[in-house]
This record gives sequence, C-alpha cells and structure tokens, in this order.
Amino acid sequence: MSDNLLIDQASDVYCHGLARIDALGPNRRLVFTMPSVDSTGYQQVVVKLILPAELLATLAYLAAGVDQNTVSPALLALETGRAN
Repeated sequence: MSDNLLIDQASDVYCHGLARIDALGPNRRLVFTMPSVDSTGYQQVVVKLILPAELLATLAYLAAGVDQNTVSPALLALETGRAN
C-alpha cells in the first residue's frame, strides 16, 4: 500500500471491537463498535465498512505486521489463534 498518493478527507473514529462480519455476495461488511455510554451491556455501532472479501487476507497480514510474501497463511493462523 502506498500512502503518499492519498487525499485524506476522512476523520478518525475510535472503535473498541469488531462485532461481526456479514457476507454480502463477494463483499464483507465489518461492523465495529464501542461500549454504549447510555445503556450498560450494549455496544454502539460506530463504523460499518464494506470491502471485497479477498482484501480480508491482506488486512490480516497488515494487522499482524508481517509480509504477505514471507509468512504462510497457516503460520499466521497459528500465531494469531485462528487455526481450525
């Protein structure tokens, strides 16, 4: 990813957790939340992000801080506790 060609007009939004991932055909909707200040025990949705499903693997590598070309998916799953 190259960030030197970005026109950044988006504001930052703090999210406490990922509530769910919905399948929308070839895309996925990631629903991010934070604890509600009004209702104890509830989560408030703050961002719903729709992206191509194949981008999820790239995001996993980026989040883990590893190079997608040098680490196998099986090792990444093992290291992040996502092994089947």
